[in-house]
Amino acid sequence: MASCINSTLNNLLGSYKKWIVANPQLLTDIEATVRCLSYFSFGQFRDSTLAVELIYSMPNLIVFCNDLLMYSSKRQHLKIPQFDSKIKIWLTVVEYTETLLEVSAKKLWGPKGKWLIIVIVQLFKAVLRLLSIHMYKERITKSPATPPLNREKFNKVINGVNDDVVSKEGFMLKRSGTVIRSVKYSVPIKTRTWKALPSIIDENKNLRNEQKQKSERNLKLAESLYVTKPLLHLGCMYVTSQNHWPPWILSLIIDITSLKILTRCASKALFSKEEEEELVRRRLSLLLYILRSPFYDKYSRNKINTLLDTLSTSVPLAKYLASAVKKNLPYMQSTYFYMWSR
Repeated sequence: MASCINSTLNNLLGSYKKWIVANPQLLTDIEATVRCLSYFSFGQFRDSTLAVELIYSMPNLIVFCNDLLMYSSKRQHLKIPQFDSKIKIWLTVVEYTETLLEVSAKKLWGPKGKWLIIVIVQLFKAVLRLLSIHMYKERITKSPATPPLNREKFNKVINGVNDDVVSKEGFMLKRSGTVIRSVKYSVPIKTRTWKALPSIIDENKNLRNEQKQKSERNLKLAESLYVTKPLLHLGCMYVTSQNHWPPWILSLIIDITSLKILTRCASKALFSKEEEEELVRRRLSLLLYILRSPFYDKYSRNKINTLLDTLSTSVPLAKYLASAVKKNLPYMQSTYFYMWSR
């Protein structure tokens, strides 16, 4: 009986894999529809925090699972480190569901259970991220740890029509994905040199190595600060209080210090496009400090409400959007902005 059920499930999973690989655009459209429905249903279930978080988490998990299935069906053709790393996969799942876990713990065990889950989740995330930094040499941790798969580019590579790979200068081996330069477009024989290249003694090599090691140490320090910030914030909150200034100021100092070190190392570290995008996201996230207590309670709440009222009365058709934001902002502020990990 069990073997029959397993066989049926495997057949269904295999059929589903074939379907998502064959219909990536249709799959993306369905996922976008589900995500839009989750946004529209936010106001309908505002009184049930568990339903809200479940509806919000499901689209992200569905997209992530589909990406994993799509990649696993074609992983022999293309290697993407994020999808091969179990640490990144676990981090992504936890990031998508941490608020749902907190709300569920509060429903089951009250405020103490919620804060216990918060401590466990943040400790789990910090340990995995520190492992990524110090053992797997990841310079900047991303959020989410596994970004959504670029399906259009992925399918082009699988089908062998990627402009970056298929060019007149070379071709890609199907099994290993290695790009081989074509002999046809090599340098003419008359202009080739068959002599061994002269050895060049770099007098500044030791100095550059020292600078590189110093830059790497600074990067690890900055990223370790950023990764441990939620734990430091929780500790400071435990000593003082959730709505007092010390946790807010401590987190802001850590964010600014980390960004300053990373910016200073940017010219030497040669960050990738993804790492640059993560730095931009972190700089923009500093604006969220105006929505975090106690700054929100003392300064920004009244000003934001006044701004929304002004927009609803002076801008045509802005009334509906402004009223929806004003109605849902207290819930969002109390649910998403008391933790410094998001």
